[in-house]
Amino acid sequence: MTTNMVNGDILQQKHPKKAAKAPIHHSVGVDHFHGDFPLYMNRWKEGFELREHDHDFFEIAYVMAGEGYHYVGESVEKTGKGLLYLLPVGTPHLFRPSSTADNHRLIVYNLCIRTDFLGGLNHWLKGYGDDGEALSLFDGVPGSFAAVMDRTMELGPIFAAMLKEFEEQRLGYRTNMLAMLMELAVRITRLQQETEPPMADYASAGRNSRAVMAAMLDYIDRHAPEPLTAEQLAQQAGISRRHFIRLFQQAAGMGFSDYVQLRRIEHACRMLAGTDHKVAYIAKSSGYRDTAHFREVFRKLIGMSPSEYRKGAARTGPHA
Repeated sequence: MTTNMVNGDILQQKHPKKAAKAPIHHSVGVDHFHGDFPLYMNRWKEGFELREHDHDFFEIAYVMAGEGYHYVGESVEKTGKGLLYLLPVGTPHLFRPSSTADNHRLIVYNLCIRTDFLGGLNHWLKGYGDDGEALSLFDGVPGSFAAVMDRTMELGPIFAAMLKEFEEQRLGYRTNMLAMLMELAVRITRLQQETEPPMADYASAGRNSRAVMAAMLDYIDRHAPEPLTAEQLAQQAGISRRHFIRLFQQAAGMGFSDYVQLRRIEHACRMLAGTDHKVAYIAKSSGYRDTAHFREVFRKLIGMSPSEYRKGAARTGPHA
């Protein structure tokens, strides 16, 4: 039995026992960093192959193109072009595109910084920054994160230039990359200050709508394998089905049915990668009574069969 509250209404519903969540992959610096150089970079096209992971290094992730979702810490957030994430050591996260279509696939720059370098970097910034403001970029406890929106994509050329230096390794590339890291620290700090909206700008009605839909999205994320209808959730939210559908589209960026299907298939992906259960059992555990229909939906969203996905997940190596 689960108990959930939306706008003061308590929702109680029985649900089947869920499969255990696949273990988080721990990405370690020794797999990525070259020698004693404290920076590592890549440019990754995110798909459905990788599983949730954390790091023993600090990461800055910058979405260069596409749209989808970012599972980070205990949150699930819609993400897309221009969003930057500051991820402390030990923060689990995972990017998922909204579909396998090329115009939706997330392209992400990952800039990784070794922990033994952070202390010196923080000390330098504290001495030469403006009141130590840039210092806060590299703070943060495991499980926490910060997101910054770069609406004009001004950071894109810096990430591209850093990756070019890292890959070509021409004379002085280390010095140049460290110089660009300092520029990033300043620009990100400025964006944090410039884009944070004042609380007074949010109308009460807007805040309430966002809170309701955030609760609904969280509920669906946790109960996707169970029978869910827009009518049921609209009733619990105390609004009409039509109004619920409109608000849901705004909050999730897709229709209610598409969102539930995506969450169910992601649940199936975790089971395929983390268990040895048969496909028919996984289909039923993910909310599909008909295995053939499950296979059809899975192939449509993932671009391969469940069995092919399981084989690919078994071959997947570490990823920053």
